[in-house]
Amino acid sequence: MEIHEASQVQPYIQNFAKHYSHSSYVSKAPLGSDVGGRRCEDLENLTFADNTFDIFITQDVLEHVFKPDVAMQEIMRVLRPDGAHVFTVPKHKGLLEHVQRARKHPDGYIDYLVEPHYHGAPAGEDPALVTWDYGYDFELTASEWCQGATVQTFRTLDRAKGIEALFNEVFVIRKPAPDKPPKIFTPFLPDDFNPKKYLAANPDVAAAGIPAADHYLSYGWKERRRLK
Repeated sequence: MEIHEASQVQPYIQNFAKHYSHSSYVSKAPLGSDVGGRRCEDLENLTFADNTFDIFITQDVLEHVFKPDVAMQEIMRVLRPDGAHVFTVPKHKGLLEHVQRARKHPDGYIDYLVEPHYHGAPAGEDPALVTWDYGYDFELTASEWCQGATVQTFRTLDRAKGIEALFNEVFVIRKPAPDKPPKIFTPFLPDDFNPKKYLAANPDVAAAGIPAADHYLSYGWKERRRLK
């Protein structure tokens, strides 16, 4: 099994996991080159051959690329059939639709559509510009960017292990195998859905201030939440 992560990895993984490669973007370095022990790659223009990896990992990266649709299609390209893109992105409370924060022109000029915002860069580079804010529509949008591939969402709540957050999802998109066409499911509100009863039955949702319908369509149906 070949695994690749678009980020720096811990020394233990780097030294002992022979089939676990990693890369990150290094400004002005040639794509595919080795820069101090790490490979330079641009998610929007990967240098890997088609069908190279079984698993491709990105952790809070897609909010920093200018063309996430192109990046996700590139990741699908380098995955083997039935391979998986395992990733995280931050979603924003109350944001129903994704918002583009900045775009890059062919000449390199960056057009800031809203006030610039940056995240720290673990790879030691300059702070990373946030180019997209993702909302409750992320799973459906990601599916569209990957030509209808199914998006699985895994959310963990385990207070005994200190795991609790409003948005802590891990997403998985598999590259369809030739004999396994993608299945697309669009969640819908049940005919008897009552927002007040849903919030009463799920006080954590009410306490978080998330609209009942938005929560059910994003999480409730997958978590088999009580409707009343």
